[in-house]
Amino acid sequence: MKPDNSEVISHRANNFDFVRFIAATSVLISHHFALSGLPEPLVLSYQTLGGFGVFVFFSISGYLVAQSWERDPNLLRFVHRRLLRIWPGLLVVLMLCAWVLGPLVTTLPVREYFSDKLTWTYFSTFLFQVQPFLQGVFPDSPVAYIPNGVLWTIPLEVHCYAYLAILGLLGVLKFRWVLLALFTSLSLYYYVFHGAEAVWNAGGGRLHEVEFATFFFAGVLLHHFREIWSTPHRTALCWLVVGIAAAALVNADHQLIAAFVITPMLSVTFGASSLPVVRRFGRFGDLSYGIYIYAFPVQQTIIWALGDRLPFVPSLLLALAITLLLAYFSWHYIEKPALRLKPSTPKGARGPQGEVRRPQPAST
Repeated sequence: MKPDNSEVISHRANNFDFVRFIAATSVLISHHFALSGLPEPLVLSYQTLGGFGVFVFFSISGYLVAQSWERDPNLLRFVHRRLLRIWPGLLVVLMLCAWVLGPLVTTLPVREYFSDKLTWTYFSTFLFQVQPFLQGVFPDSPVAYIPNGVLWTIPLEVHCYAYLAILGLLGVLKFRWVLLALFTSLSLYYYVFHGAEAVWNAGGGRLHEVEFATFFFAGVLLHHFREIWSTPHRTALCWLVVGIAAAALVNADHQLIAAFVITPMLSVTFGASSLPVVRRFGRFGDLSYGIYIYAFPVQQTIIWALGDRLPFVPSLLLALAITLLLAYFSWHYIEKPALRLKPSTPKGARGPQGEVRRPQPAST
C-alpha cells in the first residue's frame, strides 16, 4: 500500500510542510528562552512565540482533518488514522525520555529511579492522560522534573478530533451554516462573555481546551467555506479583510482576539497555496511533529549539560541541529512507515469538492 499523497508527499502540492516547520521551530525557539531562564518572546501581548506556533498547528490540523472526515466519514477508520499519526512517534519519545534520558540525568540512583512510580505512570501520556514528571530529572531547570514540556497539548488535539467526529456522526458537518453558528457561539463565549483577555489580565488562567478548539474549528470552517478564498484574488481579499480587522483589534487592545482572527486564515490559506520553491520544502520529509516532540528534552539536556559554558545562540543552534536530526529519523523510520498502515479510503468515497475519488490511504 502506498502512503497517501497528502500525508507523505504533500510538499509536491502545497506549502503546509513549510508552515508546519516554521510553527514547530517557533516553539523550539520560544522554549529555549524559557529553559534558559529568559522571558519568552511575545507575538502580541497575550501569546508567546511558541504559543503562537501552537495556534498555527491547531488551525492547520482543523483544516486537514476536516478534509479527512469528509473524504471518509467512518469513525473506526478515522480513529485508526488519527492514532497512527500520533501514537508511534509519541511512544518512542516517551520511551527515550523515561528509559534512556531519565536514568542518565536523574539525581536518584538508577535502581531507585526505575522503582519510582513516576517512571511508569509517565507512560499514561500515551493514553492522553499527561503525567509530565520524572523523579530527579533536571531539578535546577526553570521547568524542573519535566523532561518534555510540550506533550500536554497532544490530548487537547485529540479532544478536537473527537469533537469533530461527534459533529460528523450527528450530521452537523453536512450543514455548514449550523457549524458556523456553533463555532460563533463558542468563540463569543470564550472571547467575549468569558472575557479571556480580562481573566488573564486579572491573574486567571487560560481555558486552553476552549481556546485551541476555536483555532481548530476555524480551520474546519475554512475547509467547509473554501470557495470564499479558493482563488488567489479571493485569498488576497480575505487577507486584507482579516488584516484590517486584526489591526483594529490590536489598536483596541484586544490582541488575543486579533491573533484568533488572523492566524487561521493566514496559516491555512498560505499552506494550501503552492509556491514553486516553498512547496518543495518538505522533500526531506514532514519533520514538524518530530521537531515538536523532541525539541524540549534536547534543550533540557543541552542546558543541563553545558549551562553557562555555552552562550544562548550557540546553545539554541546546537539544540536545533540535534532536534532536526532526531526529527528526520522519526519521520523516515517511525512516522512514515506507520502511515503506510492507514486504512484505504473506500472505492467511491467523495473528496472535498464532491468528486468521486479512487481508493487511497486517507489524509491527516
